[in-house]
Amino acid sequence: MQLNELIYSSNDDLLIAKTIKQEIKNYLEQIKVEGGKDFFVKHTKKMDYFLTIIYKYILKKNFEEFRPPMNNIPISLVALGSYGREQLSIYSDIDIMIVYKDLPGYNIKNIIENFITMLWDLGLKIGHRVHELNDLFPASNEDITIKTAMLESRFITGSKYLWYETENVLNKIRNHNKKEYILAKYEEMKQRHKKYPISMEPNIKDGFGGIRDANTLFWINKVIFNYPNNSYLVPKFADEESFKEYRSALEFLFKVRVYLHLVAKKKIDTVRLQYQREIALNMGYEDTSRLSAERRFIKDLLKALWKVNTFCEITIKKLIKPYLYSMPYKTAKEKRADKNLYICDDILYSTFYTKEDFKTYLNKILSLPKFSKCDISVTANFKSKKTNAKKTDIKKLFYSQNAYAIMFALYRADKIEELIPPFEKIKYLAQFDGYHQYPVDIHSLYTLKEIENVEMFQNLKEKQKALLRFAAFFHDLGKGRIEDHSIVGAKIAKEFAEQINFGNEDTIAKLIKHHTLMSNVAQREDIFNDKVILSFASIVENRVFLDYLYILTIADIKAVGPGVFNDFKANLLKTLYENTLRALENKELITETAARKRKEKILQNKEEFKNLPLKIKKAALNSPSTQFFLQNSTNKIIEILKWINDVEDYKVKFENDKHLIIHLIKHDSLNFAIGWFLEKLQKLNLNHLSIYKIGEYKYFKIEFDTKVDEYDLPIIEEYIKKAFSPQKIKNKIKFKKEEFEIDCNHSQNYALVKLKTADKKGIVSTIMDTFDRYGVSVEDVKISTQKNIARDLFIIPKESRFCEKKDEILKELCE
Repeated sequence: MQLNELIYSSNDDLLIAKTIKQEIKNYLEQIKVEGGKDFFVKHTKKMDYFLTIIYKYILKKNFEEFRPPMNNIPISLVALGSYGREQLSIYSDIDIMIVYKDLPGYNIKNIIENFITMLWDLGLKIGHRVHELNDLFPASNEDITIKTAMLESRFITGSKYLWYETENVLNKIRNHNKKEYILAKYEEMKQRHKKYPISMEPNIKDGFGGIRDANTLFWINKVIFNYPNNSYLVPKFADEESFKEYRSALEFLFKVRVYLHLVAKKKIDTVRLQYQREIALNMGYEDTSRLSAERRFIKDLLKALWKVNTFCEITIKKLIKPYLYSMPYKTAKEKRADKNLYICDDILYSTFYTKEDFKTYLNKILSLPKFSKCDISVTANFKSKKTNAKKTDIKKLFYSQNAYAIMFALYRADKIEELIPPFEKIKYLAQFDGYHQYPVDIHSLYTLKEIENVEMFQNLKEKQKALLRFAAFFHDLGKGRIEDHSIVGAKIAKEFAEQINFGNEDTIAKLIKHHTLMSNVAQREDIFNDKVILSFASIVENRVFLDYLYILTIADIKAVGPGVFNDFKANLLKTLYENTLRALENKELITETAARKRKEKILQNKEEFKNLPLKIKKAALNSPSTQFFLQNSTNKIIEILKWINDVEDYKVKFENDKHLIIHLIKHDSLNFAIGWFLEKLQKLNLNHLSIYKIGEYKYFKIEFDTKVDEYDLPIIEEYIKKAFSPQKIKNKIKFKKEEFEIDCNHSQNYALVKLKTADKKGIVSTIMDTFDRYGVSVEDVKISTQKNIARDLFIIPKESRFCEKKDEILKELCE
């Protein structure tokens, strides 16, 4: 029996409720995904059907055979939010508004309460608002979210007479405080983009280019024109081709959202890595020799997000110009940089629909003074013009101090790949390596941006700056291929540089070929070892190239993502740079012994050192820890010596500004369970560990990559106290023998142990605990983790006789 028949033929409340609930359950279990928007519309209509049936049943139950016509009962059921827009996804809340007039004799409030209660009893995820007609306008002024929800109102069922009155009130709401509402929604969109920027795990609802961008365009359109949808903005505010491109991209997002909910089996808006492959396969993507199904899917998803955002931002800017800009003529004239171009607050603005061709417009912008960003109006002009730039114009791009801002505008306008065809291969290309936070294209653009911020870059000549901008932009263009991206990228860059007669093609190719070298050496090697420095110097060859590589390396790391480039990495790179520079000038100066003697001589000439107690000075100069001198400046050495001057058993201090650093000095007669202590702090990521013997004391410097809450410091101090008692670590890691690389002749004073293994908690604590038990002292531990691989380096004094014990130690670590 059909539900419609059942609710009128039966008085059995339990049977009716049970039947409706079962039909809803059957529908949700048998649901079939067909398209994006089409599916949303069908799903919305099905929910309309269930709500209408339930409402009819409540009316029948309330009035029995005396039910008046539905139009005469002063209640209207109204859909809001995604339900109102007919964009209801499977796990989305069903947002409704119940509008009523409290007329005598209808028992209206009782009907509404029964209706809402039944919706909950049936297990529907309902979000509801209840308003008397006269309360709608005051309620809309309480909060911008309420007004927005009301703008999306769609009649479901109930009294059409009341709905007509409701529409009149909604029209009044739409026209009230237009400017304030429009500017608030525009600001809200900008804040959302900051909170959810473009990423390889994008938020497709609230994030950059997500469905909410399209909603924002609709809300602004609705308030200004009251158009029923965004298609009415064509052709006055958007051309037909751009609108079709936008609609196709938005349809893709709708489809992704449906599959995301199905795969995750819950309401979720972020396309997490764990769901991407299943979504891709469900959507018909297949693996190829070059790219997996999920990477092909994410490439299309990122493309769709950019298309939606660019269209929405351009169209919104055109719509809200009269509300956004208000400037006296004199001020506008002062801000004018050229005809139709204005620089205001370091941002370049343009009038829409400029008449110049692409080449002329580009060259006008290239001739402008410094600015940091192009407004979307510049992108709109680039996008609307046919590309006719010449090789010389492309070359000029890299000579411009505004290269990043212009390139980004060209990127959004889909013009970079026309000007620089190799860029097309990496556009929207995700990189799931556990290190990079952005797709390859955005990382390349951000590297171009960051290179301008490196202090040393500002001291270069214009031709040198252009060379580095070129290398920064091209450094990862070899990705997405089977071969080594550095080698492929070097070839691509050289060929393109030759095509546009850029010059310095061999230097550019060498830079790109070795663009990861300096970072790898600094983070994974002993940068105080003469063999390491000489090997690196032999590749660099001269100071000019060293400067180039140093600048490019800093920019590349900074462009990986926020917080990746920190003081620790900056110090490593600077030390490697200085040691290499010294080697290029005089190879004899870089041996450990020579470097120490040079540092000792400088130290002995400093008044602050001379004023230290004789015992402390002797302890420092006779210290077996050469690393103490290699790794610290003379001022830092004096600071440490002053600090240990009055220690008895042990002393500790914390630095916790940017990241946690623990300084510990202890008498050599006291045992300190360093392995156990590191295990207790394994929730923190260890960056570096130094242990120096200075006279009858040992100094520990333990660096982590983040700061801790102040209330954690007393807990850490308590762990330090306990570490002076015998302790055993609980989580012992087992390794494979082939993961270790041992060099017993690393230098005159030190042996070296390198470990390359899958990253996990407890690696360093296990090794340090084992070394401790075998009486092997360690002076320096360098931790480097990228792409979920740990590459740790241990520098061990030869006097601790590690190489005589190495077989026993490895047997224990690898059993």
